[in-house]
Amino acid sequence: MASRLRSLVDLRWSDAGDFVIDSEDGDLKDTSKENMQAAIQHIEARLQSTVGDWANSPSTGAGLKRFAGQHSSAELGAQMETTILNELTRGQLFRPSEVEVHAFPISEKAIACMIFVRPAGQRETMQIAISYNLQDNKISVRN
Repeated sequence: MASRLRSLVDLRWSDAGDFVIDSEDGDLKDTSKENMQAAIQHIEARLQSTVGDWANSPSTGAGLKRFAGQHSSAELGAQMETTILNELTRGQLFRPSEVEVHAFPISEKAIACMIFVRPAGQRETMQIAISYNLQDNKISVRN
């Protein structure tokens, strides 16, 4: 898995979604020395995308907006769990045994999802929490 994580190098984003400037050389910082951060950024991008959003990877995207307008329920949470698991294991980003997703209603209009990813050979488990507002079609990611 370490080689899969190393292949995920990307530009480093701040928590606000801006690119980060490297304090050592003043250039844009990348995730080449932060494999787990690179993986988290890829997870976040897939969760916030819909199929067709990415020209270079047109099949990428969880498409959570398909749930917009529905009422929050345990059944809808189960559907979201499946959607997220399928997206994170598509293209071998992660293996099914490395990902665990739990979704649950937090209000009449919102569902929360806890995503746990522990790539083979890694000691750390990545934990990502998202809330999805079904009325506003807004995804909030926290990691």
